[in-house]
Amino acid sequence: MVKTLVLVRHGAPEAAAASGADLDRRLTASGARALRTAYPRTFALLGDDAQVEVWSSPAVRALETADVVAASTGAQDIEVHQSLYAQDMAAFLAELEASDALVVAAVGHAPFVDNLATRLLGQCPSFGKGTAVAIDLPDGASGRGVLRWYVAGPEVASWEELASVERAVALAASDLSARSEAFLAKPEDAEGLRQFRMGLRRVRSLLQFLAPWQTKKQNRRSEHVLKELQVASARLRALDILSECVDGLVESGELGENSLLPMACAKERALECASLITDMRKRHAAKGLGKLARDLAHLSWKSKVAERGLTSEDFRARFDEQFNEVDEDLFGLDLRDGDAVYVARRDAKEMHYVAERLGEVLGADRAQMSEYLDEIQMELGALSDARSNKQLAEECAKSPRFRGVRADLGVVARDQAEVVYAITSGLERREADARPVSGDAPEGEEG
Repeated sequence: MVKTLVLVRHGAPEAAAASGADLDRRLTASGARALRTAYPRTFALLGDDAQVEVWSSPAVRALETADVVAASTGAQDIEVHQSLYAQDMAAFLAELEASDALVVAAVGHAPFVDNLATRLLGQCPSFGKGTAVAIDLPDGASGRGVLRWYVAGPEVASWEELASVERAVALAASDLSARSEAFLAKPEDAEGLRQFRMGLRRVRSLLQFLAPWQTKKQNRRSEHVLKELQVASARLRALDILSECVDGLVESGELGENSLLPMACAKERALECASLITDMRKRHAAKGLGKLARDLAHLSWKSKVAERGLTSEDFRARFDEQFNEVDEDLFGLDLRDGDAVYVARRDAKEMHYVAERLGEVLGADRAQMSEYLDEIQMELGALSDARSNKQLAEECAKSPRFRGVRADLGVVARDQAEVVYAITSGLERREADARPVSGDAPEGEEG
């Protein structure tokens, strides 16, 4: 005779199955995850020596829940009982009376589990998805039961948010792997390189954002791979930006039509590109990024996160904190400080990628900040690119490979210095015009 009955309502299911059949509805990924986290603690309440027989409705969502119950109790098999899906109380109680099991954990559906608990206990709190109620049966299934314990179903929302973030990271990592392969297949394409570096920065930005919750080992391992490739490809990207500048100066007439500088830049790019490709192939970069994508398809979370999940409020608080830091750095930014401008642009770009990719959990208002942050980083980018072009032009002028075009490199350096001056002085004038004149009262106040 069954001494203890544990009534379990299945976990959170999908709204509809691909087949359209109710029996085929599965647990959501977050619903299953919530059960796997909660049920070991829930069923530990039965005691270490409990010999549990697991029964289940034939519905897939119930069977998947029963699998978690079995794993949590050490049960070897799951018995399928049609009575649990048909919600036939008389048939189920008859099966319970006929069983020799000491403890039965039965996974079923609402309102059957609610009605049966009420029948056995007189009253019982409602069964939310994943709820488990243990009822001692001193007089068998035909008599009154005694409530042993009640554990509400686990919160699913925190796991839904976490799953959304995991999908975003996995997609970004997979996209990066594809961009890497595209670049290696056609390294002469400047746009391919730009897309590859954008992919690197996007994944790095997401991992930096998630660092407080992700295990240090996985985060650092990923960061190491990504940073190495970003540093290695930086000069090639700088040469592409310089080449665009040189082409523009030829087109505008600042450099003569017969200038050999575009050809010299192209040769330098070919040398740098060959060096980068050799380095990437030596280090098996494409294979490494494929491995990284597989690794990041299963994010490793710190123990507290693995136990409790994360909510949208957690992600929003983290975003707001970082956004405020970026905003403070931008306010009063000294545009003459090249390093400060670079850092501000980098941080704005990183926040742009986070807002862009995690909009589902951050909410519409924060997701819209992506455009604002992108505008800022693009404005600062024009200044950073001009500084980079000037510096690279001066650096190339010292190289014997540019011996015949040093005068043209001087033109580039002077032009880009003028661009830097025009941008910084223009913005400084705008700031000065926006400040109240000494002695004048702000609008709406009297002096």
